[in-house]
Amino acid sequence: MNTGELEIPLTALAGLLGLFRQGRINALELEREGMLRWTNSLTAIWDEKYPGFPNQYFPYTSLRGQHRRGRRDEYLKNIIVRILADPAAGDIVVVNPACVFGRHARDLAARMTRATVVGTDIEPGWNRLYRLARILPFPNNYSFVKDNVFASSLTVRPIAVVFFGACGAVSDGAFDYAIDSGAAYLMGRTCCHDNIGGNLSVIPRATLVNRFFRFKNWAYGRMKAKPRYAGYYFSDRYTPAAYPRSGAARELSSSEEFMAVARNSVESDICRTIIDLDRYLYLLEKGFSVNYQGELFVALRK
Repeated sequence: MNTGELEIPLTALAGLLGLFRQGRINALELEREGMLRWTNSLTAIWDEKYPGFPNQYFPYTSLRGQHRRGRRDEYLKNIIVRILADPAAGDIVVVNPACVFGRHARDLAARMTRATVVGTDIEPGWNRLYRLARILPFPNNYSFVKDNVFASSLTVRPIAVVFFGACGAVSDGAFDYAIDSGAAYLMGRTCCHDNIGGNLSVIPRATLVNRFFRFKNWAYGRMKAKPRYAGYYFSDRYTPAAYPRSGAARELSSSEEFMAVARNSVESDICRTIIDLDRYLYLLEKGFSVNYQGELFVALRK
């Protein structure tokens, strides 16, 4: 890892942490100003490589704002297909951990007929349910395997690990699976930053999105207390002490501060980006080159 690669994300992380410490979050104009000031260099690099980012700004505190994640999933799939479509690559394996219904994995399989696409999830019922509800057959190059991303038993060696909205520490599990499996690419969208480190607390605010996430975390808490749901969204590998994930971020912040950031992340682009920039630095330290924008990661092993 060269110093130049580290400088831009580290400067952005330090700047956003400063805004968090000043309480300059959760107000729409403050969020816009802060993100523009500290992430504009990362955004420019991303836009040059992957133009067309769906950037229409809806307040994240609205239910309408959640819709942008679906649009970003489609945009990310176009990037994945473009990167992996090189005929010289031959037959390749793509793994989508935490695929839930497997809709995105099957879509990729239909668009990349030379690839074998494996969707995995700890709960196979969602994939079976989608199969029952779907009229058209699944692509022949798609398969589903029951697997826990926190302790994967897959024997395949993927060229790419992809994911679309892995909740909380599940994103970190997907990162580490990509690292440990030797995958050349990691491409995904993070989600539910409030759940890193096993956190189930959200700063209460009077918005529908905030109330929804508090209800979601209440449900997660009930699941977490039952042994049968071990490994669904949380893992002993990703306790609060595991954050920040990168050595570089540990020079700037602490586990206690990151948990406070997580509790504020439901309605703050700044807080979610703080968590993702730590992940960015972690991937750099693991030997990847990284591009990041708006919860989307495209990382290539050097």
